[in-house]
Amino acid sequence: MIQEIQENLDRTQESQDTTNTNTEELRNTQESVNLSLKDYEEYRVYKAEKEKEHINKNLSINERISRELAEAQAREEQEQKLLLEATRINEIDNLARKHLSSHFNKESLLSKGYSLKDIMQAQRRELVRKYVPIDDIYAISKVRDTQHLDGEVLEQLVNLAKVNIKKRIQATTITSKGDVKFSLSNEVLSILDPNFTPHNFNEFSISIANAYKAKRMQAYNLKTKKSA
Repeated sequence: MIQEIQENLDRTQESQDTTNTNTEELRNTQESVNLSLKDYEEYRVYKAEKEKEHINKNLSINERISRELAEAQAREEQEQKLLLEATRINEIDNLARKHLSSHFNKESLLSKGYSLKDIMQAQRRELVRKYVPIDDIYAISKVRDTQHLDGEVLEQLVNLAKVNIKKRIQATTITSKGDVKFSLSNEVLSILDPNFTPHNFNEFSISIANAYKAKRMQAYNLKTKKSA
């Protein structure tokens, strides 16, 4: 009797051990199908290639060639688009370095957490604000506030700002108020402006003249207040 009980216990233990082993193997199998991100990306590429091969098998030679040509053209267009965007970014950034204040420095703003898209947008709008006359801005965009400019209209105005920057060095005028300034700039040149950097001796001379006039006007206003 005792022997039978012992045999039953042994069989129960063996069954439990077998169950535990199967459970452990199942868990190991489940764990083995967990993929890393790299493995998953490789699997996606592999799967896409297999699906492409399956589709190609059902296509005629002409259809397959047409499909490959279309894919090659799409890749070329995308690469060209990226190249144009990179060229434009460099162009705008160079203009900002030379003709805007240090507040619009790309590297400085990137280090502060601003996105490249927001930085380029700010540089574009500031170039327009500074180098495109208000009337021209309104004529093209129907708005006067540059903060509302965007898209193709903004690009057109940036191109106009580029033209005005090129003309700025040659074209100088004296306004009716007597302020000496470049006719295609919205700002009076003055050495009192901490963000002003002269591009040539002519700009330097004009900035000194404007600074002198500003100081003289300041002294006159102060004297008038004291007299009152």
